[in-house]
Amino acid sequence: MFSFHPTDPSFNSMGQGLKVSNYCGYVGSFLADGLYQLFGISSWLLVAGLIRAGILQFRGQKSSFKDLKLVWALLLLLTMSTLLSVYFPTPQLFGHLIYMGGIIGVGLSAALIKVLNPVGVQLILWGLTAVLVVFYSEKTVQELLRGPAQLIPLFKKTRQKWARWKPDLFARAVSEKPKEVGIAIKETIKKAPAFLLPQESLKAEELHPLPENERMVVRALPIQEELPLEDGELERPARRKVVMKAKVSRRVENWQLPKISLLEDPPTTRFKIDEKEIRRKAETLTDKLGQFSVTGEVVAAKPGPAVTMFEFKPSANVRVSKITELADDLSLALSSESLRIIAPIPGRDVVGIETSNAQRETVYLKDLLADDQFWKDDLKLPIALGKQANGDPRIVDLRKMPHLMVAGTTGSGKSVFIVSAITGLLFKHSPKTLRLILIDPKQVDLAAFEKVPHLAMPMVTETRQAVNALKWAVREMEKRYRSMNKFGARGLEAFNETVSKLSREQIEEHEKINSELEATPGKKGDQYYWSQLPYIVIVVEEFGDLMTVDKANVETAVVRLAQMARACGIHLMLAMQSPRKEVVTGLIKTNIPGRISFKVNSSMDSRIILDETGAERLLAQGDMLYKSPGGSALIRHHGPFLKDSEITEVAQFWGNQAEPDYDPSAMKAMEASTNGSDFGGDEGQGFGDDQYDDRYDEILSWASTQKEISASLIQRRFQLGYPRAARIVETFEREGVVGPSNGSKPRQVLISSYDRLAE
Repeated sequence: MFSFHPTDPSFNSMGQGLKVSNYCGYVGSFLADGLYQLFGISSWLLVAGLIRAGILQFRGQKSSFKDLKLVWALLLLLTMSTLLSVYFPTPQLFGHLIYMGGIIGVGLSAALIKVLNPVGVQLILWGLTAVLVVFYSEKTVQELLRGPAQLIPLFKKTRQKWARWKPDLFARAVSEKPKEVGIAIKETIKKAPAFLLPQESLKAEELHPLPENERMVVRALPIQEELPLEDGELERPARRKVVMKAKVSRRVENWQLPKISLLEDPPTTRFKIDEKEIRRKAETLTDKLGQFSVTGEVVAAKPGPAVTMFEFKPSANVRVSKITELADDLSLALSSESLRIIAPIPGRDVVGIETSNAQRETVYLKDLLADDQFWKDDLKLPIALGKQANGDPRIVDLRKMPHLMVAGTTGSGKSVFIVSAITGLLFKHSPKTLRLILIDPKQVDLAAFEKVPHLAMPMVTETRQAVNALKWAVREMEKRYRSMNKFGARGLEAFNETVSKLSREQIEEHEKINSELEATPGKKGDQYYWSQLPYIVIVVEEFGDLMTVDKANVETAVVRLAQMARACGIHLMLAMQSPRKEVVTGLIKTNIPGRISFKVNSSMDSRIILDETGAERLLAQGDMLYKSPGGSALIRHHGPFLKDSEITEVAQFWGNQAEPDYDPSAMKAMEASTNGSDFGGDEGQGFGDDQYDDRYDEILSWASTQKEISASLIQRRFQLGYPRAARIVETFEREGVVGPSNGSKPRQVLISSYDRLAE
């Protein structure tokens, strides 16, 4: 097509002695003539489309709309040919032999003009062109305009640099001494930006002082360090584009999942440790250990975003415990803010020595979300931990932990990690597959998620409400297990798969059964689910505050959930500032194997949360130790960073789609506003006169079959706390179910049956 000539042999010019000037011979001349005759200059769109398809193929980026893309490309070609024919109806190309839009374009434009007139045809064709460009490129209008928009800051930046450099050119060209003029020009050109100078620029040796008769008297301009920015113009660092390679279906029924483009691109500047610096530290490390008679060699160094791990192989006669005792001495020798020794690295014959970098690299959540591992189907609830000490990204599954406990002091990065974990879940799950229960006594850290439709109940900010929320989660767990038992499923995934295959008749039958159970006194607790259930993630900020206010009820609920809730899809994330032994009790530690510790105050706190020391030596702002379930070794990571504006953007994206649709049973539990316990504790204020006990009907039904009852009998029978059982007996007395108190003797039951009382 590039070498097309109208006199070449083609369908329009055949004869004896015609020479082919086309670069591709007869094939090229016939093909080029056919394309130009049919589509005109628009035929070059075919070339651009094939080049784009080839690039995508080599990159392995196959379109999910492969068949439709051919349709969009053909329609775009025809639309452009018709547009060109509207503006250029006569032959214009190659000596006025070829139409700009080709024969097809001329025919379509003539037919459309007869029906719609020229103005209407132009409006329709330009609108159709814009729509087809979006469909064919599979990009939003914002993404298509991003490239041209980036050219404007580039031109502004070039103008600013030229304006800064130009005033210096003659700043010192004051004419008493001619030599000084040439020197000033030489020095200023040396400081000029490289892109402002031509390739064949003058060398310093070629600059001479101005002759006496050409002496210039120039007023000295004020030297300005920086040109002031225009109003509203800000200096922004260059960004590197982060693109997700994995193909993910963004539409889930009526929900649209967010794109990672909602998060800001990380800056292009990345701190890299100099190889000479690593070698110097390795030599210093070896020399310092040698001074304490610890011989060996550094066999490897693995730099990461915040720390560099040196693998030290000691000699055969060196005791490993002797190396661990030298942590403070090594930190002093390396001038390191933080130093941690892993003696030895599990499965290796080396000792790991982690030392902090002088310049730390920030880990951004967008980089982790763009990783293919985050979008794997076997990771149901992915949590982006960050990057390991060697720089590799690490993403784990909360479903397999199955619960997580996080500790860290103020400024350590604990709250940022919790918020990043929730944000990552919002990128992968719609409200159909994930429900959140957020408990935040501080009312600050999780406030951005207050309007997301994933919430199963309003955000919990009071201790009394938090206890009720945990109690509701326990009842929800029990109901889910009844449902799984009903359908013979061992896990939430198996249950969802089973109920998804139910017929309409079966669904109506289950609805009828549950309606009867709800209407039958004492059978309401036997109801079950017959539709697909979402995962439930309970996030508790400041767990220590809850334990301080109501330890008995909170601990009992958390332990029950940690012990049993895994199979039914309910998972816990508990965060705290100070992991005291009163907060992280033995039962909680036993049932929550997944633990993360950011920097803590003391080695005792590190032992409580991780069962090992080391967390007290961590850096601030994201440096963490992770203990995986079943793993004995602590793995160091640097957690991801997320701006408040990015969190708000993601939450707003979900909030614009729908308002929160709270679970009715959860709302009923929240309205109870009680600290009473269902787990046998005696603490709590209990139910007031106007508050309804959710087990009242069940106990009343049982009491109607007895001759005498007492608070202690109800306590043992239904495993309640004594204060709650006594309040129920008092309620029975007010309603005439039992007689008055007779000292320590049981009370006489005054009704014969529950049904008669109901009448």
